[in-house]
Amino acid sequence: MAFSPVQGRKETTFNRVVDERTRNLQRPSSDLVSANQVDPKADLARERTSATFPSRELAALMQGGEEELKLRERIADAVRTEPVFSKKGKYFMERSELYRTTLEKYLALPRLVRKMGEKSPIAVGRIIRELIDEPGGLDLHLGMFIPTIQGQGDAEQRKYWLPKCARLQCVGTYAQTELGHGTYIRGLETTATYDAEKEEFIIHSPTLTSTKWWPGGMGKTATHAIVMARLLTKGKDHGPHAFVVQIRRNEDHQAMPGVVVGDMGPKMGYNAVDNGFLRFDHVRISRRAMLMKHSIVESDGSYQPPPVAKASYGTMVFVRSDIVMNAALYMKKAVTIATRYNLVRRQSNPGSKNSGQGTSTPELELQVIDYQHSQRTLFPILAKAFAFHCTSDFMRRMYFKYEKLSRATGDFSSLPELHATSSGLKAYCSWATKDAIELCRLSCGGQGFMAVSGFGSTFGNYAPNATYEGDNNVLCLQTARYLLKVARAAAELAACRRGISGAESSEVAPTHATSGSARYLLEGSGGVELGSRLGRAVGLRHIGELLRAYAHASRRQVLELARRAGTSKPDHAISVDMVAWIKAAKAHCEYVVLLNFADSVSDVKSRVSASTAVVLDRLVALHALATMEDRMADFIEDGYLAAEQAAAVRAEVLSLLTELRPDAAALVDSFALDDYFLNSALGAHDGDVYQRLFDEVQDAPFNASHVPPGYAELLHARLVKGAVRSKL
Repeated sequence: MAFSPVQGRKETTFNRVVDERTRNLQRPSSDLVSANQVDPKADLARERTSATFPSRELAALMQGGEEELKLRERIADAVRTEPVFSKKGKYFMERSELYRTTLEKYLALPRLVRKMGEKSPIAVGRIIRELIDEPGGLDLHLGMFIPTIQGQGDAEQRKYWLPKCARLQCVGTYAQTELGHGTYIRGLETTATYDAEKEEFIIHSPTLTSTKWWPGGMGKTATHAIVMARLLTKGKDHGPHAFVVQIRRNEDHQAMPGVVVGDMGPKMGYNAVDNGFLRFDHVRISRRAMLMKHSIVESDGSYQPPPVAKASYGTMVFVRSDIVMNAALYMKKAVTIATRYNLVRRQSNPGSKNSGQGTSTPELELQVIDYQHSQRTLFPILAKAFAFHCTSDFMRRMYFKYEKLSRATGDFSSLPELHATSSGLKAYCSWATKDAIELCRLSCGGQGFMAVSGFGSTFGNYAPNATYEGDNNVLCLQTARYLLKVARAAAELAACRRGISGAESSEVAPTHATSGSARYLLEGSGGVELGSRLGRAVGLRHIGELLRAYAHASRRQVLELARRAGTSKPDHAISVDMVAWIKAAKAHCEYVVLLNFADSVSDVKSRVSASTAVVLDRLVALHALATMEDRMADFIEDGYLAAEQAAAVRAEVLSLLTELRPDAAALVDSFALDDYFLNSALGAHDGDVYQRLFDEVQDAPFNASHVPPGYAELLHARLVKGAVRSKL
């Protein structure tokens, strides 16, 4: 017979004969159940027809234009045709196979780029990496090793190393974090002691805790490493600097003399990456192995410091900016999967409806998305994904503007704000995205816990973002240091305007306090303003008033903390109010995200249809009001919002959920995330959830045999021979 759980689906054949009497007896029961069956594909198709705006228009806008969107579609089609890029069975792979197949994809990437022959091969390669969606052994080679040489190597070093990197004649990693030190870079214990007689550095791990710990690609893949080590020359410690050190031989991949290197073992996720450990026993490298664009050690051991103390922070800032961009991508991924599943999953029968002729017919089960709690979970995440997309664009522009200016003119004046902004947004966005992935999984019930849903690997691979490249709490404190300096500069500027001499000097020039993302600290009346006009003189969706409310919530915290700090040194001031400063840094980041979201939407309104502009306005309002509701204490603590305004905000959020409900499918479609990238049985574009779930598990290696591991020695005697009898 052939059995089909839903009419029109791919049938599963059972090799047995069922007699006609049994069929006839069962048929009424089957008809009873089938009467209320709904094809999930039809559900999702219907949802798309209900949209109030053209999703393709918004998708093109998000990707930078129709041509860019078409390019991504061509690339995705090309990737699917190449067997090496197949993701079949990925969720059932052991770690070694996952590592190998991911490495194969990365190594096949340049060939596919050449085959496609597009105008921008670098952009094509970046999109293919995004589609592969599995961090692997080459990630730090591409994401840290090469950028560090580009940013910190001098012209001769770049000329020597970069061609080798491109041809994979060396495979690099970035070795900074140690067993005993991570975010606190000045505490690193690996040393690089200069020997002027031989013009060499001695790289050494003097303690167990100086062991390099966690670098991706180090466990098995890398032949070289950028090693962050404390530079000691002529008896003076100049702090951490970057050195290129070979750790494995090219000819046989064995460890170099004096090098102990290996893999850390399995982790909670991220297991296609071979994170490793590395120790040095008096390993000698040439003087020119130190990257010398900013700092120089002469042949006699003389040290020339960088022109600006933090000039070498460029690579770190680049990586943190990149993390902000990835936060948007993975929030989009999670909310796309969850929204599509909530649109086709039906749960609970609301009862029956009267036909008007004295009979009643059972109503269909409700789509899960129609439950208010589902919308309240998913729609604010959807809006935040758009907000993070706009913020990531802002972060990218900010970084490249700094990079261009510093390279052309040696002007590093924008570095403090860039460092503070990238640090705070890296923390804020990675925290929010990590939490959003888990909330999206929970909204999918039990199916979300399956590996084939895609949530497990997405969470496991994304969660490290909250830790690497700086612990998030510590990064918030770096943002806090900047906010304190700006607050003091603002106070000095105000004192100067009032003609008060002898104002306390600030590390940030007063004129710099009037520009940049923290300029709102100059506004208001010393942090104490009259109540908000939201819901009173202006509507609850008035973006200008919402921005003023966010600015007030941050400004009040920063200025109060600055007042408590007095004239004490920043490190001391922050250490005694650490929790409050972290909270203030988050409030600042919330303001920056909303500001960039609102500005971006305002900028594009003239380029889109009226219906798309309306839905974008709703997303901005939902992001602002839902975040405000979740953080209401910051707005009502000093009476800026009254209790009735807080209640009105809550009601307005619910109204926005209802307004956005018809556009749920179209909004996630506008992210233009290909099924190959999503790799989810729950989130595919056609909505065919149940068939995919059933088909996926058929190929699981654990289902290859009905006989389980250990059957012969553990179960057979009990099941067949009755060797162990029940005492019941």
